[in-house]
Order: sequence, then structure tokens, then C-alpha cells
Amino acid sequence: MSGLTRRTFTAAALASTGLLLNTKRLRAQGSQRFDGVTLRVGVFGGSWKDAVQTIVGSKLEAQGLKIEYVAGNPAENFAKIVAARGAAVPIDIMELDPPTRIAMARNNFLEDLSEEPLPNLKKTSVSIAEGKSVPLYMVQNCIVYRADRFEADKTPVPKTLMDLQNPVYGPHLAFPDVVNPQHWPAVTLLAKANGGNESDPEPGFAAAKAMKPLYYYSSAVELAQKMSMGDVTVAPWHAGMAVRLTNAGQKFGVVHPTLGDKRGEVEYNHLGIIKGTKNKEAAAAFINQFLDTQSQADFARPMGVAPVNVEARSQLSTDPVMSRFMLLSEADLAKAYTMDWNKVNAEKWRASWLRTING
Repeated sequence: MSGLTRRTFTAAALASTGLLLNTKRLRAQGSQRFDGVTLRVGVFGGSWKDAVQTIVGSKLEAQGLKIEYVAGNPAENFAKIVAARGAAVPIDIMELDPPTRIAMARNNFLEDLSEEPLPNLKKTSVSIAEGKSVPLYMVQNCIVYRADRFEADKTPVPKTLMDLQNPVYGPHLAFPDVVNPQHWPAVTLLAKANGGNESDPEPGFAAAKAMKPLYYYSSAVELAQKMSMGDVTVAPWHAGMAVRLTNAGQKFGVVHPTLGDKRGEVEYNHLGIIKGTKNKEAAAAFINQFLDTQSQADFARPMGVAPVNVEARSQLSTDPVMSRFMLLSEADLAKAYTMDWNKVNAEKWRASWLRTING
């Protein structure tokens, strides 16, 4: 310890502490570097992927991170991970819908998460789910209708999903098929209106069939085309599609349907880090950037989702389109229904739905 006095030791310790604090401060400010790191991100394709890159990915690329997107819906990307089990994981982090999130968490496909690398989580109204994934945004399921056609035809605006059994809607009504994400909450609300629930959806199947819809839709793109042409004028869908079509210059309206003391239906999509990734730190930075106030607001506007970031929702409350179609206040969100996916037997549900509709 030659030449090391109490004073020099203390100075060295303080310098080391200062360096550590400064490093943490730089990371908190988004200055962490990821040079030489490639992060593979599983997301929906098309314009969704483009928005993720523009609003979130580009910020991290400025910190040296290289991002490769694996386009596909959550079930498709989960299948890729299952197929690669035992080998290098093909995806580091991915978007998760409710059923995929539960399946991956239960079967140990997701890394544990903590709040420490996610300072922006404090700006949200959510928390880490079961220690495994972070709610990213809300999909608000509702009734979407062509406002101009309803006005011209003097069609009454429904208040509940059960109202869609009125024969006035059937010839121009589309109902979500079981392969579409909007199917599950729509059937659940119908089931609950008729004495059923997530574990007993059959009353909802019967109620949907009684609507005698023009067709059962699987593709959002196809439904958007039919809505734009006027073949379909009303459907259980999600409010984000009304946002997008309105932004494209069309006239749409939404109804957040009531059920007892509830109004509206909200589902959360998550981000989860895949078990075995070598890029966990970069994946956590990706989540944190997505939870940033401006990232949440900028992503929500074009894509038609509701932010989990409270400050971002406050920003959007003055947006003329978002405030018209989306539930944004804490009071409104507190009254919305959210499915209990732990009660869903997906295999039994699918088989029973097909029997009911084809019977």
C-alpha cells in the first residue's frame, strides 16, 4: 500500500463512486451505448413494424444498437421460438397478446424482469405482470360503425353488443371469427350478458349466431376494405381501426358497449424478453424506450392504441380524434372490463365455437 494515504484512498473511493453515479445517470438519460449488439424484436408486420422502428427503434439505434425485426403475430413468433428450443433463440424480445403471454409465462419461455432497468415504468398505470412481462399499450374493443351510413339510413346506434341482434344490423354486420383477436372479448361480453363467462362462453356463441351477421371476419385488412366500400357498416372491432380510418378521411363512430356497471372492454398487449437471450440489457432498454412519454403518445396516434403511460394519455386527451374514440381518463378506464384469460380454455373454446357456428 505504498503511497496510499487515508486522503488518497478517500479521494479514490469518491472518484469511483462519482463514476458509478455518473454511469447510472447517463443510462437513465438514455446515453447507454450498445455498439456491436444486435437485438431481434418480434412485432406485428407492415405499418406496425414501421411505426415501432420510427418511434422506438431509431432512438436506440442512435445509441449504437442494431435492430432486426421478426415480423409476425405473437402466436407465429412463439412457434418460431418453440421450434428453436435447444438452439440459439431466434428472437430476443417480442410483443405478446394475452393468450400468448400466459402460455409463454407458464412454460418458462420468458426472462424475469425487475423495475430497476425500467425507470419509465413509474410513469405508467401498470406494473410488471407476474414478474415476466410489461404491459405496453391498451387495445380498446368496442363497436365500430360507419357514421355517415348510419346517419343517412337513420340506423339506431347500438349501446350494447346484444343490441346487434336487431335485424336492422345483420345484413351489414360482421362478427369476429375465432382467429381474430377481437373475437374473444366480444364473445366474453355476450356470454356475461347471458349468464356465462370466460370459462363458459357457449351463451356468447349462441348470442353471436343469433345476430345472423353478413360474415365472420378473420382479417382486419379485409374488414377495413368492406367497411370502406359500405358492404359492412358495423362490427365488434377495436377503436384503433376507427382512429385509422378517420385519419384516412372516412366518417366512423365507436360505441364502448355497456354491461351492467361496466363500459368498454380493454386488453393489454405486453413486451416480454425471451428466456436464454444474450441481449437482456438491450431488450430492457427497448422496453424502457417504448414506455417513454413521447414514444407512447407518438405511437398511439397513428396505430390507434391507448398508452399505459399516464402523461401520454394526458397529451392525447386534447387530440381531436383520439379523445373522441378512446377511453383515456383514469375514471373511464376504471369502469372498463378486462377479460380473465386464466379462465379461458382456448382449445375447448375454439372447438365449441366451430360446432355452434357450423351447426
